[in-house]
Amino acid sequence: MDNLYKIESYSDEAVNTIADFIRSKGGRCCIAGYAVITNHPFREREAWRLLPLVGKVTDSLSDWDISQFEELSAPVAH
Repeated sequence: MDNLYKIESYSDEAVNTIADFIRSKGGRCCIAGYAVITNHPFREREAWRLLPLVGKVTDSLSDWDISQFEELSAPVAH
């Protein structure tokens, strides 16, 4: 598994915007409160768009954070 990290923000709208952006780039993520848990590698030219929405970024994840990512970021089977 790639390195997971958590992007903390300040509102539902902000975390949804961050998650939508990650998914639009083919990345995997899940929303946990006012945070997005992901392993998406941002490119420098992409990051500036989301920077105003970011409160904090950390790679200090709990077991719960990791389990949420594994459960909620899996692609939906059709």
